[in-house]
Amino acid sequence: MEIDIDRQKEAQVKAKTLLAKEEQKRAERRLIQLLANLEEGNVDVLLNDELMEKLPSIISDYCQVGDRDKARILFEKLGESACNENKNIRERAVMALSFCYSGLNKKQHADLLEDVSTILLRWLRIETEFLSACDIVCRQLQESGIRMLEEGLWKQCYGLLEVFFQIQSGTLKKSNAIRSVVCRAQDGIAADYILEELTLVSLRGRGDRRQQAELLITHLGRKAAIHLLNTLLNCKEKEDRLRLVGLIPATGNVSVSVLKKYLQKKLPWYGIRNIILMITAMDDQELVPLIMPFLSHEDIRIQQQVLDCITEVVTSNMGGYLLAALPIVDDVLKVELVSYLGQLGEIEAIDAFLDLLGQRDSFADEVRDELLQKLVIQVRLSDSIRAVNLLSMLVEERSSEYDPKTDPVLLAANQSLQILRPRFNLDKKDAVKEDPVVGSETQEAPLDIDVSFDGDPSQKNAAYQKVHTINDKVTELLGNKKIEEAGKFLYEKCIAAAEEKDFETAVMLRDRILEVDPNALAEVIQAGEKIEEERSSSVTSSHITIWQDIYDSLTTDEFNALYYALQSREYETGAVIVEQGISSPQLYFINSGEVRLSCWRGKDEIFLKRIGAGEIIGAGPFFDVSVWTVSLTALSKTTIHMLERENFLELIEQYPAIERCLLDYCRKSETVPELLRMSGEDRRLSVRYPLSLIVKHALLDKFGNASMKSFKGEIADISSSGLSFYIRISRKENARLMLGRGIKTQLPIPGKGSITIVGQVVAVRFQQYGESDYSVHVQFNEPIADDVVKRVV
Repeated sequence: MEIDIDRQKEAQVKAKTLLAKEEQKRAERRLIQLLANLEEGNVDVLLNDELMEKLPSIISDYCQVGDRDKARILFEKLGESACNENKNIRERAVMALSFCYSGLNKKQHADLLEDVSTILLRWLRIETEFLSACDIVCRQLQESGIRMLEEGLWKQCYGLLEVFFQIQSGTLKKSNAIRSVVCRAQDGIAADYILEELTLVSLRGRGDRRQQAELLITHLGRKAAIHLLNTLLNCKEKEDRLRLVGLIPATGNVSVSVLKKYLQKKLPWYGIRNIILMITAMDDQELVPLIMPFLSHEDIRIQQQVLDCITEVVTSNMGGYLLAALPIVDDVLKVELVSYLGQLGEIEAIDAFLDLLGQRDSFADEVRDELLQKLVIQVRLSDSIRAVNLLSMLVEERSSEYDPKTDPVLLAANQSLQILRPRFNLDKKDAVKEDPVVGSETQEAPLDIDVSFDGDPSQKNAAYQKVHTINDKVTELLGNKKIEEAGKFLYEKCIAAAEEKDFETAVMLRDRILEVDPNALAEVIQAGEKIEEERSSSVTSSHITIWQDIYDSLTTDEFNALYYALQSREYETGAVIVEQGISSPQLYFINSGEVRLSCWRGKDEIFLKRIGAGEIIGAGPFFDVSVWTVSLTALSKTTIHMLERENFLELIEQYPAIERCLLDYCRKSETVPELLRMSGEDRRLSVRYPLSLIVKHALLDKFGNASMKSFKGEIADISSSGLSFYIRISRKENARLMLGRGIKTQLPIPGKGSITIVGQVVAVRFQQYGESDYSVHVQFNEPIADDVVKRVV
């Protein structure tokens, strides 16, 4: 009985095994048929759960037997199905691809993983509905992107990031749900270590590699924008900053929200300036209101950057933006802003100019006259009696301190009154009061006064000849009753003369316009502005731009302190700015014009170099305590900002960082020693011999008497005409006291005792390797014999 039961169980097991094998064979046949149907284009088979479940193992089998082509064919069929019109088919196809991606080995099947990623990316580009597989697919694509970046497959990764970027930015229209999962994936790829590598290559790389890094990092969304902005705020290299300023706006719309957030933080001045530069680069007028509050920033550089952004970006209602800025910005910037608004022809600007003119007592001293001159010219278009009253008050105030015949402000104001009074049927007596100083009426300048600062008779004669020639054409036009055309012709010639710096001719032509065409008042005003613009010595905003490399390394307080410590100077053509041999510790910043750098050999002047705007001169006398070894002469009308040594010392007591900033800049740009060496005029008239010998020195008073107290110094080199020695001096200003002093040196001569040599200190230079070490350079009053020098050595 027991044997029958065992046999029965054994038979049942065999039967089940046979049934299972048969079922497996049937399943395999079904699966083969389903795959065949799919390959033939029957996408409905994707609704079969059995097929969906077996797909990863089928792909694995294909790979194990080395039949990857079959796997690729299956992927392509699934990819085609992922683009089907039927949402259910699309969803099943995408799920199948996702299952296949999960089943592949990252190391063994990297090529197939790339194929599946490409197909999924193609689907994501065109999908408009949020499918259940979207989230997992985006995470798989994120994983693929990280793998490609880590393996250096940057070109392949760019295709993926480009699709993510287009979806995130809205270029590819997607539902919010899809955009959300894509942005998460984009942020996932933008890991810190990846961003750091891409940033480094963007700044330091070369060629194609740099371009690829720039493309990748600008397509990594919000996290990339934040990383680049933080890098920018901590960046010290100007070239790197400029590159970063260009990269951040390229990250797209996400950068706007990032910039908005950072503008609300307490940033250093250069951080705000860089954000304004980026907003300018985006060229979107709707972003301008974000930076308008910074017109009242304490740093004039920030105010200037906002104004530059407005003039570059705003295309609609620029005048409105600039009028809002006018009462807020620093007086230094108001000068050019008034001129710019006048050129725009804003009707509302006239009232703003009158308001500003009424506040003239608060103008900064350094730009008061220039700003007043601009304003009194601009208000000539006013239709309000207020303009006459304000101008009359101004004339009365200034006439007690300035000569109405020479003061540019009074000349311009009186000319404006002559234009405005007839408009309101006013006589001169209706608006002019008795001058309390001279006891008579303030005399106005006649309308045809030539406001020329040149005063050269030869120039006036040449100008008369030019105007006479132009008048021939004007007479011809007037004979044909072409009055408006004649006025226009004079205006064009006037502008051309101003641009050529021929101010005598320009002024005469300007005054001739109204004589020819009484209706050309606007042209007369514009011509006057153009003349003043060309002739103006103002270097305010341009000065800041020219010397940006210096100012960029300073804080707001440091910048303001240095800027207002500078003194403006103007030199006419041929004027000597500095003479060789004088002791004048001043630093010269060339703002405009050209200067000749030269030195003298006896009676012969040797040309060294022509220098212009953006160059700095005088570092030797200023920092190293020496006389001027060159001369500076203006080759054209030249404007300069000058820093006095005394002002500098007061400055660095409060802001010590300014000294290092200026010193570093001067060291990089100083060319005088090299030019002197190349010209053979480097003051080394005799062969110099290195020497290390400690000897005694004594300074002489103005009568040539030696002081009671001598000091020791180590000779560094000697020649027949001079020597230099090292000495320790506690303060640089004490070193400056030695400059130009007579000095007596006791030189030992082997076998002959010693000799006393008298000379003059021509330079005292700080040595970088010691805290208080200086080299003192002495020129002998009388040269010593070469054989004596050799015996000393």
